[in-house]
Amino acid sequence: MKPIVLPQRWTLRQQLTILTILFLCLSGAALWLVVQLFQSLEGGVVARNQGELASANARLIKLFGESNQEQTRSTRSHNDLLQQLSTEALATFPRVEGGFYLIQKEQLLGYSYPTHGGPVPKKDVPPAELSTILNLTRRATSQGLPQELVLRPKLDVLVLRADPLPPWGAVWTMKRMPRPEDNHQTVLSVLVVLGNLIIGIWIFYIALQLQWGVQRLQQSIKAMEENTSEQIPPLPAEMGLLGEAINTMQCRRQDLEQRLHRVERLASLGQLVAGVAHEVRNPLASMRLNLQYTQRQLQKQGITTLPIDSLVEQVDRLEQLVRRLLFFDQNQQQEELVTASLEAIAQESVYLLRLKAEELGVTLFYCAPAQPLPQIPLRRRELGQVMVNLILNAIQASPKGCQVEVGVEQRQNNLIVWVEDRGLGLPPEDQERIFDPFYSTKPEGTGLGLSISHEIVTRHGGYINLDSQPGCTRFSVYLPLRASVMHDVKNYGEYSDR
Repeated sequence: MKPIVLPQRWTLRQQLTILTILFLCLSGAALWLVVQLFQSLEGGVVARNQGELASANARLIKLFGESNQEQTRSTRSHNDLLQQLSTEALATFPRVEGGFYLIQKEQLLGYSYPTHGGPVPKKDVPPAELSTILNLTRRATSQGLPQELVLRPKLDVLVLRADPLPPWGAVWTMKRMPRPEDNHQTVLSVLVVLGNLIIGIWIFYIALQLQWGVQRLQQSIKAMEENTSEQIPPLPAEMGLLGEAINTMQCRRQDLEQRLHRVERLASLGQLVAGVAHEVRNPLASMRLNLQYTQRQLQKQGITTLPIDSLVEQVDRLEQLVRRLLFFDQNQQQEELVTASLEAIAQESVYLLRLKAEELGVTLFYCAPAQPLPQIPLRRRELGQVMVNLILNAIQASPKGCQVEVGVEQRQNNLIVWVEDRGLGLPPEDQERIFDPFYSTKPEGTGLGLSISHEIVTRHGGYINLDSQPGCTRFSVYLPLRASVMHDVKNYGEYSDR
């Protein structure tokens, strides 16, 4: 079979680049559509005005035909008569100006702008459009067809129309339209362009920010691989959240690695200690039997001056120590798991050691949880031994007049029982070895209490966390919640130890 080759995925920067190009293309198309829309709106206005000019020219042609006989008999000048006709014809068309083009005189006559509204009537053709009007009327006369023209100067739109007036020449009209729509179009076009430009720059900035963040993440992760104490520096936005998550994960990883290393080291030491205890137990039993036999024989002879009882007491002490060491033997029969309340075990331990705390001038205080806690499967006697050991160590480490606090709480998928004192704290070198067998910070200590406690908690699937600094030391025992035996807090108290 041929191996399946997965297509190579585009990088985030490639995707954002394509997105930017597509956005700019679509924005250009949208801008073109907006321009076309405004042009179509202007075209509609121009078409309406062209129709109005056509009506005005038709009115001029009609009045010219009706007054042709009168013009031949009139003694007034030709221009005055044509101006009178223009004034009468254009009086009902707002902002329309116009007149006649006579082919015989080759000039524009009869100009009128009756709706001008100025204090002085306009009588002269606008000089700026004079040549344009002449060319338009000449073309209408020569071709015999209406001619239209739209001019777009800066301030307004100029619409012109010339209709043939055979055989005399042509009539023409003109209307100026202000261009507020053009201003709106310009403003809107500028806003659209600026908006597109801002969004494009924004997208490019996001792309650069993401690229910079990814590069920083890659560099930091590479540095973390070389040095586990390195952390990802603060980054902006989502990259910062990702960096914080990686830092948290790295810290948890380091913590897990330290606990795993400690468990492996203690397991090796425990097996070694258990092996030595097995080898020592049989000789001790033989020594006890021989001492007891010797004591009986000496008593028969009336000899009581030898310290046989003291020797038996020392052998008993060694046997007790061996029994404690045998706890590290994984093959020893263990106490059965029962469903019990960790809070009840903590309360019993506090009650047992309250007199000891008062004797040393220390206040022992139990912090009750805010809500009932679920019961979990555990070995009640062993965990009671752990609690007594931790609380007793805290009492002995506390100065007179200080307080030792004990509490139980639930955090995510763990039940946590903790013991906190206000002693001098443990230096870092002691924290590294505090759980090793036979290592103790007390002159009279055996160094087995915390190592046995660690072994008990490890067999429960949990771990002990130590947080110590001058003036505050806390031992926290983490025990996992088992989904198969976890009880609803509403039913708390309905179960008893089996």
